[in-house]
Amino acid sequence: MEQLTQHLPTDRSSPRLWFERLVIFGEPDEAHVLRTIPFHRGLNLVWAKEPEVGRAKGTQAAGHGVGKTSLCLLLRFCLGEPSNAVAELRDELFGEFAQGGVIAVLHVDGQPFTLRRYFNPRKEGIACAGAVADMWGSGTETSDRAFLKKLADDMMRPVSPRNIPETKQLIEWKHVLAWISRDQGSRFKSFFAWREGEGTQLQRSRQDPPIVMRAVLGLLEQGESRLMTQISGLEDDLEQAKKDTETLLQEPMLIRHRIESSLRDRGNLPNDLPIRINDFFADSVELRIKAANNEAAERLAQWEKKQEEADQAVADLRANLKLIQGEHDTAEAEFKQADAARRGDDEAFQTIGAQLLKLRQLTGHCEEGNLPFSQCQHVQDEISKLELASLRDLRDRRSLQAAMAESARRAVRLLERKNELKSKIDAMSRQGKTLADVQQKTRIGKRTAELEANKWPALLDELDRWERTAGSSQAQAAIDASRVKSAKIEQDMNRARTQLTVLQQDRSEREKALARITDGLTRQLLPDGAFGVFDPRDEARPFRLSMRGGEAYRVLEVLLGDVACMLDSARPENALPGLFIHDCPREADMSVGLYENFLTLIGQLQKTQYAGLELPFQYIVTTTTPPPTDLQDGTVCLTLDPSSDEGLLFGRRFVGERQAVLG
Repeated sequence: MEQLTQHLPTDRSSPRLWFERLVIFGEPDEAHVLRTIPFHRGLNLVWAKEPEVGRAKGTQAAGHGVGKTSLCLLLRFCLGEPSNAVAELRDELFGEFAQGGVIAVLHVDGQPFTLRRYFNPRKEGIACAGAVADMWGSGTETSDRAFLKKLADDMMRPVSPRNIPETKQLIEWKHVLAWISRDQGSRFKSFFAWREGEGTQLQRSRQDPPIVMRAVLGLLEQGESRLMTQISGLEDDLEQAKKDTETLLQEPMLIRHRIESSLRDRGNLPNDLPIRINDFFADSVELRIKAANNEAAERLAQWEKKQEEADQAVADLRANLKLIQGEHDTAEAEFKQADAARRGDDEAFQTIGAQLLKLRQLTGHCEEGNLPFSQCQHVQDEISKLELASLRDLRDRRSLQAAMAESARRAVRLLERKNELKSKIDAMSRQGKTLADVQQKTRIGKRTAELEANKWPALLDELDRWERTAGSSQAQAAIDASRVKSAKIEQDMNRARTQLTVLQQDRSEREKALARITDGLTRQLLPDGAFGVFDPRDEARPFRLSMRGGEAYRVLEVLLGDVACMLDSARPENALPGLFIHDCPREADMSVGLYENFLTLIGQLQKTQYAGLELPFQYIVTTTTPPPTDLQDGTVCLTLDPSSDEGLLFGRRFVGERQAVLG
């Protein structure tokens, strides 16, 4: 034992995180407490007794389904684990105890806290400082979620680095929690089998868990982390540089293939027809393309001529239409003047006659002179004036009638001229629309011919440029430069890998310390010549035993590895919380003898190495195998018995699928 204990650290006298008590309640009051489990530092055994053979039947005949796994899940629930297994248990218990939950007294970095959480996912719990005597009080300091976030931050604060160098993924509390609270699902089959089925959501299932372990144990030095990050970046750069070189090498063939495919597609030419050939009389894509190009050029010339003719016809029509429109406007103005003159003379003559007739027909008395109208001088004077005017108009009547007749004849001629010009304008407008349609169609035809004529020379010119530059010194220089870049990156990467290998071969004192603890545990447990080794860079078995014994020794490797890390957690460089929870490791194909000796070893360590001192770790183990006799009094914190309901974790059995889930 001295060979082991001399290597154990005593920097810490208490684990960074440990449980003092767990209370399960059906309703939030003292009368409905279902179970109170006291814990202590050091080894804590939760023993599910199996009745003696023949003493019980049915579900009472086995130590299964009594609540061992449920207890481990509740502890993980109090540590903020977000796994599906914890969520499923919470939902099942909510169905059984709608108002129920758990109360845990936790010690975090030397300070006690009381945490109350409910099975109802929508009900917020509470947390307060101190080991509160009145667990049901309403005085709170913070919510359970805020407390668990702070707990995670506090536990992860000493971890360095906080990110996995190659992927930059953040190392989180849930990753560490998956390690320190192993469940039966992983079957303890390998050291890095954390959360079987659910996983830890690490990006790389094989490479990342060892890096998480080393970062938490304080084994990932800054220089090593820097080199790993550098190598990862160089690997990405090298991959890209090789892709660039391959692109430069393939680009000429890709370009030629694209050009040839375009030439054949546009000409609807067969694939077996050669692109070019020296035989003047032999057929080739180039000859057909040139012939098609000449035909397209001829069609373009014809369309250009048609467009010139159409444009000239439209221009001539528009010029003639403008002249005719001017003549029409002049004729319309003259017609309006002649018609106005004719109507004006006729209206004046008719006005005088009407006034004279009105005065002559006046009867009765004039109110102004109180005389008959026939004797009123004013009326007589007006009649005389109008008669004189009428006589004058009568003298000019013949000349007036002649003028009116001339005005009417002139207006008729101008109206006929105006209507004739309007008919011409309408006809020319219709003709103009027809010519405009012809002009538009001609332009479309010319544009199509232009596209047809231009598509062939562009591809032939591109093929010529490719043939001139594909094997040119410029293209080769680009390929050579890309290859040089790849070689330079590869050299830098090999140099960094060599530096990393040298750094890793120079084992740090931290690695040596853990290796000594591992070997000491192995020699104490297997004193017949066995030894243990520790290689933190092994992605499968960082802790190895020299013994060959099948599955049982593989499980023992995992257990001894966890215990070695747990004992080393007393060092300030180690960021582990000092708490480990193992759910039934004996059931993972481990022999009874090895299992009992393993538990006895932990018990002996507590009595020898830490006699009179505070224990720097808490190790909670559930088991159906009876603990060694000398451990049953001091280390068993809870005994579960399937022979009665009182011996079950929740004080009664549940129905159907729930009991199977609650284990």
